[in-house]
Amino acid sequence: MSATVDPSRLRVAELYCGIGGCAAALGSAAAVVSAVDINRLALDVYRRNFPHPAAVATIESLAAPTLRDWQADLWWISPPCQPFTRRGRQRDASDSRTQSFLQILARLREVTPRYLAIENVPGFQGSITHSLLLETLASLDFEVQERVLCPTVFGIPNRRERFYLVAGRSPLRELPPPTVEAHPLRSFLDQAPMPELQVDRDLVRKYRHALNVVDPMDTMAVASCFTAAYGHSPIRSGSYVQTTSGLRRFSPTEILRLLGFPSSYTLPADLPLESGWRLAGNSLSIHAVRYVLAAIPELSQLIRTDIRASSVA
Repeated sequence: MSATVDPSRLRVAELYCGIGGCAAALGSAAAVVSAVDINRLALDVYRRNFPHPAAVATIESLAAPTLRDWQADLWWISPPCQPFTRRGRQRDASDSRTQSFLQILARLREVTPRYLAIENVPGFQGSITHSLLLETLASLDFEVQERVLCPTVFGIPNRRERFYLVAGRSPLRELPPPTVEAHPLRSFLDQAPMPELQVDRDLVRKYRHALNVVDPMDTMAVASCFTAAYGHSPIRSGSYVQTTSGLRRFSPTEILRLLGFPSSYTLPADLPLESGWRLAGNSLSIHAVRYVLAAIPELSQLIRTDIRASSVA
């Protein structure tokens, strides 16, 4: 479950890898030597887009010898966010979905990489789990940078506020303020949207005042955060596009485009819409990931990566 790579490149282990948001952000700047997730569908999409090893496994099953064999310089970690979301029960460290992350903290004392990076919802910051993380990092002499970022600070018309932490056992770089170049929402939309995206008029009438609607002709339009419930929950899960024939949902490829996935990234043609929305809703903002990882000296070039509207196929 590891790869032979150029020894001069930073080696990265992608935990809770999903569809590969970290790998997409890194591009050729580093070598992902192992990727792990329990979602088989997400890993199918991951393997479609990346050549390096990706395995179905629970984080709890990763014993110290396995982690040591990877020889990873950086662990990228995107643990489940439900224990910390505003809409959830906020059970924090007592939530069963947090247990795998607590196992990682235990493993850190046995196998300590040079760098660690974490992404989660803003509610993670200030939680009991967050405190346990900081205590562990302090005991291992990590330098820590923390911030909450939204793609809008990069000029991307999508609200997706997330907490990010980067830690290093050697000094991290101080990052300059994000460079903002505004991109209109319409530049991220499909030229020929699928008819299946059209929203039933009865649903519109029922929830009209609760739906977040964006006009693609409005240069200031900003889509709300898309979650894994988009397409299932009609409200507070993402925005709807105003068209001449009514409202339509965003396609999974449009959401991935807003998240910054490159034009080379593809989804299976036969992937059901519901699955595409769920996978995209669980993924990462590539723009934010590149920015925070540029604090690692070996990845400083990521901050110079251009942000452009791409064309996920």
